[in-house]
Amino acid sequence: MFKFTRILLLFVYGVSKQGEIDMNKFYILSLMSLLITVSPAFAEDLFGLDGDDDMFALSSSSSQEPTENKAPLISSFLSNRIPESTAKNINKAEKVFCYVVDYAAAGFEGYTIHNLALKGSCGELSQAGKNLVKNSIFENNSLYSNSKDNCNISPKIILRYINGADYTDVLFSSPCQSLTFFHDSDITTINAAPGAAIIDQIVKAYSSLSEPYQSPALLGQMVANGQALNQRDKEVLRKMAPSEAPIKKWNTQQPAPQQAPAQNKQPARSGWNKLRQ
Repeated sequence: MFKFTRILLLFVYGVSKQGEIDMNKFYILSLMSLLITVSPAFAEDLFGLDGDDDMFALSSSSSQEPTENKAPLISSFLSNRIPESTAKNINKAEKVFCYVVDYAAAGFEGYTIHNLALKGSCGELSQAGKNLVKNSIFENNSLYSNSKDNCNISPKIILRYINGADYTDVLFSSPCQSLTFFHDSDITTINAAPGAAIIDQIVKAYSSLSEPYQSPALLGQMVANGQALNQRDKEVLRKMAPSEAPIKKWNTQQPAPQQAPAQNKQPARSGWNKLRQ
C-alpha cells in the first residue's frame, strides 16, 4: 500500500512540474486508481476489492438493479460548441460502450467505425465508470482550449453513448489530445490539450481492457425492439413511460369537420411544396 501511494504522489508531482492545471490533480489520481481494475487479483491485494467493485462492467447482467436515468451536466464550454442533439444522447445514455480504434490501412476489410478500424472492444461502462468520465471529462471546463494545435488526430478509443435507437460517439485522441463528437452528419472536434494528462489516463485505462471484437449482430445477439422478460424490465419500462410522450399527438386531436370544397377556387399553396406546376 505504501509503495502504491508513493507512486501516485510521484506521478502527481511530475504532472505539477510539467505545468498542468492544479484542479485536475484529483481527477488524475482517480483515473490512476482505475488502472488497478485491469488486474482483479492486484486490486484485491491492495484494497480487498472484488469484481463487483470494478469501475468497468465488461458485460451487463439482467440481475442488476435499474439505475436512475439522471442527465449529467455537459460543461458550458462543450454545450456551447456541440449541437443539442449530440449532447442529448450523452445526457440520457442508457448504455455506454467502449471500442479501441485506429486508422484503417489501405485495403482494410474488417469492421470500422467512422472509417476507423475497429481494433477491439473495451466493454461496457458501469455506472461508476460513466460517472467518472462525466465528472473528469464532460463537466470539466479546464480540459479544453479555443486554440488550434498543429497536430494530427491520433484515434485511440471511442465511447458510444446509446439513447434508444440513437447514439453519440466520442473519439479520444492521444497524442494530439482532443475529443471528436459524432452524431448523424455532425462532427465536432474540441481541443483538449490543457487536459492532456487526464485524456492520456482515460485512453490508457480503457485501451488496456481491449478484447477481440466479436459482432453481436453476426451472433444474433441484437434485437430490433426490446421485450420485458421479467419484473425488473417491466418496472424500468413503467418508470420511463410517463416522460416518454409521443413526438406527434395524432391520436389526441379531434378530426376537423369536413367542409364542402369551394367552387372555382385554387387550393392554397404554402410550405415546401408551394411551387405551381
